[in-house]
Parts: sequence; structure tokens; C-alpha cells
Amino acid sequence: MDKEQGVKTEILTLETVLNKGYQFTIPSYQRPYVWSDDDVLLLFNDIKEACFTGDKIYFIGTVLSSLLEKNDQKIYELIDGQQRTTTLMLIAIAFKSAGSKTLLADVIVYENKPRLQFAIREQVQNLLGSLAGLKCFEKPSDESIAQNDYLKQLEIALTVLTKEITKLKQQSTQKFELLANYIFGRVQWVNNVVPVQMDLNRLFATMNTAGVQLEQTDILKAKLLKLIKTHKSRYEAIWSSCEHMENYFERNIRKTFKQADWDNIQHQDLATFSLKKFTTYEEPTKKNDSGLSIFQLAEQIENQPNLESTAIEKLESDELNSETVYCRSIIGFPLLLIHAYRVFLALKMQEDIVPRLHSDRLLEIFEPLINSDECTVKDFIEMLWQVRYQFDTWVIKWVDNDDNLDSHLALTNVSRSFSKGKYYLNRSTKPLSDLVMLQSVRNFTGERSAQYWLTPFIASLIRREVSATEDKRACRILERIDNRMSLSLDSQKEASFKQAKWIKPKTKPWDEQVTYFDESHGIGFEHYWFQKLEYILWKSLNKTSMPKKDVIKFERYRITSKNSVEHVHPQQEEYGNRLAEISLNSFGNLVLLSPGDNSSYSNQSVAKKKADFEAKPRFDSLKLRAIFRSNINFDEGWTEKNIETHKNAMLKLLTEHYEKKS
Repeated sequence: MDKEQGVKTEILTLETVLNKGYQFTIPSYQRPYVWSDDDVLLLFNDIKEACFTGDKIYFIGTVLSSLLEKNDQKIYELIDGQQRTTTLMLIAIAFKSAGSKTLLADVIVYENKPRLQFAIREQVQNLLGSLAGLKCFEKPSDESIAQNDYLKQLEIALTVLTKEITKLKQQSTQKFELLANYIFGRVQWVNNVVPVQMDLNRLFATMNTAGVQLEQTDILKAKLLKLIKTHKSRYEAIWSSCEHMENYFERNIRKTFKQADWDNIQHQDLATFSLKKFTTYEEPTKKNDSGLSIFQLAEQIENQPNLESTAIEKLESDELNSETVYCRSIIGFPLLLIHAYRVFLALKMQEDIVPRLHSDRLLEIFEPLINSDECTVKDFIEMLWQVRYQFDTWVIKWVDNDDNLDSHLALTNVSRSFSKGKYYLNRSTKPLSDLVMLQSVRNFTGERSAQYWLTPFIASLIRREVSATEDKRACRILERIDNRMSLSLDSQKEASFKQAKWIKPKTKPWDEQVTYFDESHGIGFEHYWFQKLEYILWKSLNKTSMPKKDVIKFERYRITSKNSVEHVHPQQEEYGNRLAEISLNSFGNLVLLSPGDNSSYSNQSVAKKKADFEAKPRFDSLKLRAIFRSNINFDEGWTEKNIETHKNAMLKLLTEHYEKKS
């Protein structure tokens, strides 16, 4: 291919896009915008964390485009990467809606039209144009948005972003403007520009078959194994058993250490790596045992046996019981490695890693270990084994059963079975428990790209040698960790590592935290406190009897990702009934819902909301249940006195939990 036909690469920021007058268009063959509110907030919160912790740049990946030049204008047709590009534009719109005066607000418009254009999607153009404040674009009606999946996803994403950005502005105007400038000038991506005439079918075929792409974990593995001079294959096998997160640990081990005496291995035997039990692993003879180069590693990855999950390539039928459980991890292997390294450092009473926790910074985080010695690397890899065992024993996963297509967060039991002359370790789903619900709170709140709570939780399980049947003990450990992290005056990173080292972080007294709930923060209330209250209410209700129809709704209830704070008495109530701002934005008048549940209640009167709530097949909020099951005649209104009474009742539950668990 001659030079003119090659792919050109450039690094872009929104500042570059504005200064050079670039535009983007989504071709008609592209799928609709599909990012959920959860996906959008994960990206936004991760950028926010990078900004406030001082990262010089935030890299969001690569996009593929072709350049269309019309009348000296440069328009990039997005072949791949529209979800991220659209989300960046939505973030810019949300900042403009929140009143940002920075240049970020100018990015969304190019010469009286949206900078991001959608071929043959006139309604989308009208939505983005109207949101950008362009008078010649008319916003589609609420009914049109609700009936159009493309428009609905854009509206949901923008709604949650606007609420988060407005909340940030209420908390600190300085941080609000700092983040806007960071997104404008420091968020980068690589734009790979292909010639317009290029055959896209051939391009995608080439991309899909062009060999093996090395991940940071592969490079890290090569660098660490290069330090190991003896028994290298043993440590390669340990690493391989730990890295495949789509399958349970014991299944990975069985595939890696095939010649171990599996008829006499119990699940608890896997808690630590045993040289005695796994000496039968066949170590291939190598002429050069000094470590693999990156290119040699790429060849090995391409040719090695695949240990992919049973969800894709299922184990032989005689290895599975009648109710096989398949799993999907809440974190990827890079983040597991980072937590394993922090556990390793904490149990040796060493200092924490310096960079923030993020899978994209894996090699930077592990630089001290890469520069260490053989003994230290071996110790770490054996610790990785212990961490993976505890992770699969005690950390929730997205679980599927053979007879159930719906995934849900759950823990599992391990049991032995005998089939066709062999013993196997099998998984079955545990009943929903306090531990599952509290981990769900942690999973769906805070810095979700870091999951700080995992470090102290796993370190405590290893330190205390908690057996696989001690669910209540494990839950007590996590409750203590969670309470301290939620009241910490240290950062979440500092508080998590201190607890992993058995040091209590600096925390505010609960009495001081109580004053937070007496203030009217409105949508500014941290989502964590709503989710934590759901956990406390669930624990309480789980021990009480209730009518059969409520039992069914309660059994269907789960703590899930929720990103929309709903006013029970609406801000703009359909009949014009008003509340004083202090009561309207009180914790007692607010619940956390999914955007879908939030929109279903809309601006209805509280009495109508109660009827809708009771008609649903499940409870969408236990706090909302506490409101609607109180002795109030909602036809007579949801008064300021009612709101105060409910707030105090919820605060009492929180106080009892924190004072008992402190």
C-alpha cells in the first residue's frame, strides 16, 4: 500500500477538535447509541478521579474514522468509536447545561449546527441541536423520545450526567471548572484515519485476523517471569490458573495441573499453593530459561491451550452437575493483580502503591516489583494464588445457572461429586444473604473502576483464615471495613490500605455524620447512603414476616446500579402543589432509583406514585416501601411533617447500625 493509501494516526483532545474546526458524523450503518447510564457514569467518574488525583492526561482509547473534506471543512466519519465520542459530546452538553463558561461548552456546536452529526437521523440531530441551545433545532416531544430507543438512551445518559455535574457544581465551583478544563484539554484519544476509498470489509477482516494483541498483563507476566530462574513453569502455571476470570478458580487449576491427585483434593486445599499437591505438573524443557521476549510471548499466547470460560467452551459433561453455575467477574484480571499486589504489600507491612488504582496503569503500578528479585516475584505469584482463591470463595460474581437466563450477583457453595470414576468440585448458588447485598452496595457505589474495598476484605480473609462456610464472620469483617471507609477522613485509597494493614483509618464520629442528613442536599446526596440504607432495610425485612404478595416482591428485590435521585413529592407536581425547598430536598423526600423507574413515576402526585409502586411485580426501593407503608393517608398529601418523620426513622436505622458495628 503506498503512503497515500495508509492509515494516518493523530492524538486528539476536544481542545484540538475546537481549534482545528473538526466535525464528526455517525454513518447510517452504525448501530444506535447503546451505552447505559451505568456505562456513562463509569467513564465520567473515572475521568473525574483522574483529574482530582492529578493525572496529567486521561486516555480513552482509539477510534477509527475516514476523513471527508467538504468546502475546506474536515468531517471525520466514525467507523468505530461512536459510543465514546457521543458520550464526550454529551458530557460537554451537560457542562453547558450546568452553566459552564469554559471552552468545553463551545465544543458541541460548529457553525450553528451540532459538531456531532447523525446521517439520516433527523430526530437525533434535533435533540442534540436543541440541547446545544441552537434555536433552529426543535427538541422532540417526550412521547417521541420515550418511543425511540436511540433518543431514549441519549436522554437517559444526558440526564444522569447533568445531575452529577450539577451536584459537583453545588459542592465546589472551583472543582466544577477544573474538571471542565481537564475534559477539554487533557482527555485524549487516538484517531486512526483511513482513506475514504478503503474497502471496510477488508479492513475489519484484517483487524480481526492480524495476530495477537499484547495486553499489559501479558507484558507484565513476561517481565516478572524473566526474573525467575528456577521452576519457571510452575509459576507460569500458577499465573495461568489465576488469570482467566470467566471461570472458577478450581476449574482453571484442574485444567492447568491435570496430573494432580484430584480424587483427594478438597476445595479448602486450594487456599494456598501446595508444592506437594502440584508437583505432578509437567514442566517443559527449555534451552533458555531466562525469560521470554515480548515477541516470543506473543507467539506463546497465540499457540497456548485456551483456558476460556465454561460459559463459552463448556467443560466435559461428566464434570458438571445438574445445576452448573457459570460466572462473570465484577473486575478484570488487571485489577485483580493490582489488589493482589496491595494485599502482598499490606501483609508484609510495606507502603501502598503510589499511582491511583486503574487497570490502564498496571505496568507503572508494578514497576517496583519488576525491579525486584526472583524470591520477591515468586512470593507475589504465590500470594496471587491465595488472593484468587479468596476472591472466588467470598466475592460476588454475575452468575448464570443452566436453567436461568438472567444474571444476578451471587456467591456460591463448593461441593464434591463423583462421576464416571472421578471426583469433581462443583458450584451451586448460595441463597441471597447479607454479605451479597453489602457487596452489591460497594460494587455499585464509590470509585467503581478501583473497588477499593477488595484490598482490605481479601487481606482480612487471608489474615484471619476464614473458612468457606463462615458467611456471617465474613460479613462482619466487611461491615467493619465498609463502615470505616464510609466515615473515613482519609481518602478511600488510604483508608482501604490502612485496614489491609490492620490499622484503623481516621474517621469522623457518627454524631458528626448525622448532621449531613439534616441538611437539604437534594440530588447532591451521595448515592452511597441511599444504597447503604437499602442494605440495612433489607437486613431488617429479611427477618420479619410479611404478606405472601410482599414476599414475592421482596424475593425479587436486589440492590442494583441506580443513578437517579427521585423526589417523592415532585419538584413540579402535576397539580401544582408546592413544598418549601428545605423539605423538597430533604433526605426524607428522596429515593434512589434507576432512570427507568424514575421516569415511570415522573411528576405524578404522591398518591398516584404509591398506586404505581404497589402495582409493580417487585419492590424497586425499600426506602420507598417504608414511605408508602407508613400510616399516612396519601390522598391528603405528603406533608413536610411526614417528610421529617420519615427522615428521622431512616436516620434511626442508620444510627443503630453504625453504633452497633463501630
